[in-house]
Amino acid sequence: MSQTEFHFSPRPNRAHEINWHGWSEDSFAEAGRLKRPILLSISAVWCHWCHVMDETTYSHPGVIDLINREYLPIRVDNDLRPDINQRYNMGGWPTTAFLTSTGEILTGATYLPADQMADALARVSNYYRTHQPEIANKVLEGKKRGTSAVARSAGTLDEAAVDAIVEATKNAYDSEYGGFGSAPKFPQTDAILLLLEQAQLRSDPTLRGMATHTLDRMAAGGTYDHVEGGFFRYSTTQDWSVPHFEKMLEDHGGLVSALSLAGLKTALDSTTGYLDRVLRDSASGLYAGSQDADEHYYSLDVEGRAGASAPYVDRRIYTSWNAALAIAYLDAARRCERPSLRDSASVVLERLFADRYRPGAGLTHAEGVDGQLPDQVWGLWAAVRAHQAGLSGDWLGTARDIAGHLDDRYGDRELGGYFDHAGADQLGRLSERIKPLTENSIAAMALAELDVLDGDPEQPYLVRARRALESVAALPRQYGLMAAVFARAQDRLGHIIKVSTGNEELARAGVLAHPYAVIDPNGDSRAVVCVGTICLAPVSTPGAVGEAILEARQARA
Repeated sequence: MSQTEFHFSPRPNRAHEINWHGWSEDSFAEAGRLKRPILLSISAVWCHWCHVMDETTYSHPGVIDLINREYLPIRVDNDLRPDINQRYNMGGWPTTAFLTSTGEILTGATYLPADQMADALARVSNYYRTHQPEIANKVLEGKKRGTSAVARSAGTLDEAAVDAIVEATKNAYDSEYGGFGSAPKFPQTDAILLLLEQAQLRSDPTLRGMATHTLDRMAAGGTYDHVEGGFFRYSTTQDWSVPHFEKMLEDHGGLVSALSLAGLKTALDSTTGYLDRVLRDSASGLYAGSQDADEHYYSLDVEGRAGASAPYVDRRIYTSWNAALAIAYLDAARRCERPSLRDSASVVLERLFADRYRPGAGLTHAEGVDGQLPDQVWGLWAAVRAHQAGLSGDWLGTARDIAGHLDDRYGDRELGGYFDHAGADQLGRLSERIKPLTENSIAAMALAELDVLDGDPEQPYLVRARRALESVAALPRQYGLMAAVFARAQDRLGHIIKVSTGNEELARAGVLAHPYAVIDPNGDSRAVVCVGTICLAPVSTPGAVGEAILEARQARA
């Protein structure tokens, strides 16, 4: 692989002098032929300490020489290969993992300064040469572990799980500064969305206050860019004052959704303004993956920034993140009456599906990378939401096709749920099958909405949604508030309400009246509210839509 295909620090460094290889069968085969251990570096374009490691450790002549002489070095971008990161991350980025030639972990760390790296390189290579019998046993144990991972049984859904996760979220809430826990403090957008949804469903203003206080403090603090807009990745302090300065498209889908659901239109407009000015590609309408951290640049005021070079933007297009942002834009457009966001989302989805989707084959992740579960589940949900927004095209047909591809390539036919990659790449620990909590929860939400819209008894999408959640049902007990996305998904299984209408004003009334309202567009200027197989009489005003939804909820209860 050419060194130009790797991203190194934008500042001067010698990391390119290391003989980096890509993750491939050829690389593993060469490591075996040379009888060398693998040095796996998991980096990211936006990662500050990855850049520092390039500039220091990987630029040290002794380290460069040791790696090139004793190792088969492989460099992986976290954003491109989340499945590799899932199995090999050592606690953050950069990840520095020492592997056998077959991909079993010997040891690892995150950032290592040059002297510690040189010492580790020497010790591991010496161990690898002199302990082959022990290493062979370790490889065998790893294969056994991979086999047992597939054999885990599915769990059962606990009706009390949603309440338990809401309580965990409340217990972690920081009443002074907003957010959850102390430091470092991340946005935790699924926890915020859970509070907002449950506040409306339970008529509990306390839950709403927790969510809005969190968003207000984030938007008012150092975690928000008050010059150009947009949120930084996280705060190193409890009061949101000192951020890590990278901006991630991955984070902004959830943040836009939270701001629109909370009705915080000023922050919403500033945030989407940043995304559209800086991350949006004017030619394609798609959004770039991230913008680098630059502490000096972000310390400047408006005049200072006008004359400074902006931090590097990773212009690669990631399917899952663009699909998630399109979902957020469509929801914000309807809730907050921002028609320009609908237009932007329409362009994103039209171009994204033209470039990345093929019937029967799902969606690719990025240029040259496919087989990743996040793209399928977010793409499925985006197609379902595109239908609800009334975008042109057969989006329900697309959603049905992606759902079928999910089952065929990612599904566990015996126990239900979805594995995190399609299984074509079996190198190293990728032979271990993992069912991630987040993506199975997203799949469940998308499938539950598709079930309401599709109405085909031959395709029981709600059954698939339930099985997806059952497949990860044992995890929420360990995750606490980090299982908020699971709670959001489980609660939807019994509370979705369908509003059929061709009237945008009545559709907006529907989503404002119920957080799980599914809009089924038709040619009628009236609206019909349905719960399960029971439909109420047509109504013609926004107020009547709200009353009908309340009546439907009471009938279901």
